[in-house]
Order: sequence, then structure tokens, then C-alpha cells
Amino acid sequence: MSDEQKGIEKNEPENVSRRQVLKGIAITAGVVAAGAVAGVNPIGAAHAAGKCPGTTPKAALQYQPHPKGKDHCSVCANFIAPHCCKVVAGSVVPDGYCLAFAPKPA
Repeated sequence: MSDEQKGIEKNEPENVSRRQVLKGIAITAGVVAAGAVAGVNPIGAAHAAGKCPGTTPKAALQYQPHPKGKDHCSVCANFIAPHCCKVVAGSVVPDGYCLAFAPKPA
């Protein structure tokens, strides 16, 4: 089996380091924390303006437009209905999934 075929079977993006993923998550968390300290809700303001607040590229978080078992965007704490995420850049679908998945608290 060639290296190319192995990469396809694993369904993992190339050239995305763990450091890049963690950096994107840290930046997003920093923006949210700074807004909380300043008494501003940057996520709500961005979403109200029609822009999704996430900054981490989909490839870095291995975003996929289908669920992983029972885990999917609409039950994630980072999901902002109808199509935004606090972490992932751009539009997401409610049935999608990525590495930033965190279940909503019960």
C-alpha cells in the first residue's frame, strides 16, 4: 500500500501540526476571555453581524460534515445555531464533527 493510500484511509489532513491546532484554540479562548473581562460578548456580536467567530481552520481540526457516532455539532458546547462555531472558522453544519467537540453540559 502506498503512502498516499494510507493517508486516504486514515482521513487525516497533512501539514497540520498539533501546535497549530492548540494555538488556534488558545487564541479563540483568549478572545472570549478578554471580551468577558471587558463586559463585551464578542461571539454574540460577531454572530449578530452575520459572521461566525471561529478562527481555527477546518483542516486543522479535522472538521467533517457528518457526525462521529453520537457526537455532532448541534450537541457541542462550541456550536452557535444555526451554522456557526466558537472554534471552527466558517460555516458548519449541525451534523458535522471536529476535534474541538465538547459535549454541552447536562
